[in-house]
Amino acid sequence: MSDVSTKKRLMYLSGEDFYLYCYSVLVILDSLGCRDGRFFRDYRKLAFLTDIISNDKTVYVVSHSSAEKMNPKDYECLLDSYSNGLTRRSEILKLLFVLEKRGYVTLNRGKAQEIDVSLTKDNLPNDFLNSNVFESESKNIIKISKKVGRLASLTLDTMLGKIYVENGVRTWV
Repeated sequence: MSDVSTKKRLMYLSGEDFYLYCYSVLVILDSLGCRDGRFFRDYRKLAFLTDIISNDKTVYVVSHSSAEKMNPKDYECLLDSYSNGLTRRSEILKLLFVLEKRGYVTLNRGKAQEIDVSLTKDNLPNDFLNSNVFESESKNIIKISKKVGRLASLTLDTMLGKIYVENGVRTWV
């Protein structure tokens, strides 16, 4: 079975795509170097990032955005991404609690509502993150990180501002 067909099977499982969310979270943490004690600040950012990196069009829109006014289709793409991120926050938190219980991540309470996350890579099966199945997502998070900068350490408000507000999407987190 090809890597693409494996990913498609994951994406269409029932239960709110928890498998895809899980892999996306692990890929994000690993790609940004948030492992073994280096923490990704505020899990709520993961809800937005999982949606962004799973859609090549959204990655293109974010990575090629500028101060100019966006065309309506690009704006709609970002608005959908923002809305999806808002609705996904509680699922990501549930997922992180399960991953912590199984020893794959470490959670650390930060300021206010922040829960910081670190990947415990030694507890993952060997070559788990070296698979080509999620190569696209790995490349996409790197593209977004280059555009936004310091993605792992930004506050939620700053990240939302750089990705959405600067492109005309109103946020209400």
